[in-house]
Amino acid sequence: MLNKILIAILLFFFMVGGYVAYTAVTLPNVRRALETGVEPSQTSQVFARDNSMIMAYGKYQHKPVPFDDIPPTLIEALLATEDRRFYDHKGVDPFGIMRALVMNVRSKGVREGGSTLTQQLARNIFLSNERSIQRKVKEALLAIKLEQQLTKDQILELYLNNIYFGEGAYGVGAASNIYFGKKPQNLTKAESALLAGLPQAPSLYNPFANPGLARKRRDEVIDNLVETGKLDDVEANMMKSQSLALNQAGRNQSSSDKAPFFNRFVIREVSEMMDLDEQQFWQQGIKVYTTLDPRAQRIAETQVKSLSNAYGRTGRKQQAALFSLDNHGRVIAYVGGKDFSVSQFDRVSQARRPAGSLFKIFVYATALENGFSPLTVYRDAPVEFGDWRPQNYDKRYHGYMTLAEALAKSNNIIAIKLLKDVTPEAVIQTAKKMGIDSSMHAGLSLALGATDVSLQQMTTAFSVLSNNGVYVAPYAIEKIVDRDGRIIYQHRPERRPIMQRVPRDTLVAMMQGVLKFGTGKAADFGRAAAGKTGTSDDYRDAWFIGYTPEMTTGVWVGNDDNSKMSGITGGSIPARIWRAYMSKVLGSVPKRDFDLAYGLPLEEKDFFVYNLENLSASEEGARKAHGSG
Repeated sequence: MLNKILIAILLFFFMVGGYVAYTAVTLPNVRRALETGVEPSQTSQVFARDNSMIMAYGKYQHKPVPFDDIPPTLIEALLATEDRRFYDHKGVDPFGIMRALVMNVRSKGVREGGSTLTQQLARNIFLSNERSIQRKVKEALLAIKLEQQLTKDQILELYLNNIYFGEGAYGVGAASNIYFGKKPQNLTKAESALLAGLPQAPSLYNPFANPGLARKRRDEVIDNLVETGKLDDVEANMMKSQSLALNQAGRNQSSSDKAPFFNRFVIREVSEMMDLDEQQFWQQGIKVYTTLDPRAQRIAETQVKSLSNAYGRTGRKQQAALFSLDNHGRVIAYVGGKDFSVSQFDRVSQARRPAGSLFKIFVYATALENGFSPLTVYRDAPVEFGDWRPQNYDKRYHGYMTLAEALAKSNNIIAIKLLKDVTPEAVIQTAKKMGIDSSMHAGLSLALGATDVSLQQMTTAFSVLSNNGVYVAPYAIEKIVDRDGRIIYQHRPERRPIMQRVPRDTLVAMMQGVLKFGTGKAADFGRAAAGKTGTSDDYRDAWFIGYTPEMTTGVWVGNDDNSKMSGITGGSIPARIWRAYMSKVLGSVPKRDFDLAYGLPLEEKDFFVYNLENLSASEEGARKAHGSG
């Protein structure tokens, strides 16, 4: 029995040794690569629908800096933060691996990695970013080989000239120029500490995009210098008191970034799809072909900014966003804010705000699918539900009203009564089918949009109506091609029927009335269009989402700090931005009508006026007289 165990152990070590030996033979030639020079391997590019390049970081930003020109504080800060045993290990640090393992177990997450700077250098210069055991073995063997062939200072010089610092900056020379507008040897100690903290997560700690997180990270690096005895508390506190003092002219100077909010959205999508971080994304050498229409994007950016400014909304917190889809689900314009250089927060996909009266379309869609008619009559009058006494926008009541008129005028009382009749649970199911994935409470306030949603998901939901009742999943990426020209991803359309023909056609006709006779008159631009305004409590959010037979576009206006706006409704600035954008994008497109087999005449007298002579005084009698339940 003992002999069998010994044989098994020997066989195991023989197999491991053989595997390591085989892997060592397949390693790239380190000496030849170092003799010919190395460059960062990133060549990834992002293209628009017309194949024009909309984002790519240039290699010219890679500027090698001699070791003697790199500030000692930057080197000390890097080692204190990334590899404190750098001068003691031989490429791989078993103690560092164990320390990281213990730290990660204690924190119940991944807080530290066990890779040395030499391993990181080996990975960044010579290896792909695939997540496999073989790559980890290669990484360790290459690190050992680098330590045998280079001095520690040479390794540090190579590392600091090839590591990614964000903003397209490969190497400390590019980083110091982009972030501070100076050469590395002129960096202050505080600036050196900031740069030393970036390689771990260059996108997260990007001082242009996230100055608060960048400063916090810089201060953590300063604390590391105190722990390792390179700084005393007095000097550390003095460094922490300094502002970031960034070179704002360096923002995006290394990039062709022509649609910054859209490009970051695409990078997030690809990185999640391929399990990459930002540096790995750029190092893949891939080509990402997107759906963006450059002309539509330029129009969208211009109208969002110019109309916001025209209405005096020039402050940093005063924001607007636009999201536009064609009827194939392609994202053709994506504006996450007025000015990316001022604020990088994406208000299309990342912000969640109360939907306001936009949510009424799910109430009406549910009612129409359950046999209600656009001429069903409800009475707009005071109502109480426990302690809740809802009101209309104008604080008045308007008596009997058809559902067609109630939707066009965005009446709150009738929407709540309708919701009660069709049940909140049924409306939630409709909203989910149409693309809303937010948490929704089954209460009557649902009718007034007491649900936080993103502009992306609400616009997608509205596009069901412009797509003949079919849900078409929105997408931004057509295909991805690897560095060898092979297609590694191709979009496959996702479509599913949601609404039947009669209720869909009827709701489209009712929503045309919003632009013709209702709260969305400012959005009317002389061709077939339908939509809905939305305004949340105290004017904190203003929305307009509308569609034509060709496309669907959503606009949001609000303050980032959720403060009140001065009387801005969905029918004001959002509707005007929508009209300006849609009229220019569709300017040369021949007009066509919605394909409606059912609906309403688009004449105001037919849309609103009905005969009440034979109706009883009760609301129920009015509804029965019109053949509705």
